[in-house]
Amino acid sequence: MKTKIIQFVPAVLALAIVGFRYFSQWCIITSSSCYGTWVHWIYLGVINPAFYFASSFLLIALILIFISRSVFNSWFKFAVWAIPLSIVFIALIPDSNPGAYMDFFPFYRDDAARLAGEVFAAASLILIIWKWFAARRRPAHQ
Repeated sequence: MKTKIIQFVPAVLALAIVGFRYFSQWCIITSSSCYGTWVHWIYLGVINPAFYFASSFLLIALILIFISRSVFNSWFKFAVWAIPLSIVFIALIPDSNPGAYMDFFPFYRDDAARLAGEVFAAASLILIIWKWFAARRRPAHQ
């Protein structure tokens, strides 16, 4: 049972990020006490990109709950280097247009987070399916 609890962690984190984005958006729009706080200052630069990455990854996180431990360990080895690489990619992109007619990047941090999340989710799905089929082809006595 303890091993399955660990497989719930990606889904819980993704749901927490999605929930925090909706909470922070509600707080900034409806409550004057949130305006000017740290939630307001990190909304565009951190909260929105994290939401887009997590929402792209949410379906894969739910699939991770039901797969075998060996397939999960293979995915985890992939995620250990892919998630930090995605964070660096997202952080290098500006969060908004710096000025009029200075549009050097074709997309901004939200778009980069969507792209990184979709690429990570697609690569995760391919890895999970590949490892699942490889585990099923192995004889049971090994």
